[in-house]
Amino acid sequence: MAEDSNGNEDLVEEKDGDSGGGGSKTVLIIVIAGFVLFMALAGAGFYILWQKMPGSSADSVTTSKSATEKEPPAKELGPIYSINPFVINLAGSGGKRFLRVKINLELKNQTTFEQVHAQLPRVKDTLLTILSSKKFEDINTVEGKSGLRTEIAATIDTLFSKGAVTQVYFTEFVIE
Repeated sequence: MAEDSNGNEDLVEEKDGDSGGGGSKTVLIIVIAGFVLFMALAGAGFYILWQKMPGSSADSVTTSKSATEKEPPAKELGPIYSINPFVINLAGSGGKRFLRVKINLELKNQTTFEQVHAQLPRVKDTLLTILSSKKFEDINTVEGKSGLRTEIAATIDTLFSKGAVTQVYFTEFVIE
């Protein structure tokens, strides 16, 4: 301690050469460790994403078929009739839940396509009746949507002919 001219005592700190640099070394080590940890996590993330990309992993390599083996012919798509999206209140929701759906019907031939176009109000009425009778629990699962596709195809088949609708596609299906 040192006394000044007024008689007050001031504390004087003594500096050691070793004590000043210790803090900056610790900060440098923490920064380097953080950078290494960040790079390791980023590398692991890219590796996981790379493995999930189709055709990128070694397991996805397939052997080609020999020239003597024949692939079965792919089923050709029939004409597809697209029905504009519409909104339906779901049953049992008291108007709180609704379904916005866009449906595409794959038909067996062009004649059926023209019949569906000519009787579109009848088809839409049938779809609205089916969809508005469904509850949220009925169509929320994959199995429920599959059952709904089957029911729509069978019901529209009764309007035209057996097998008129070969597939039903939901290109928009939003439940709120």
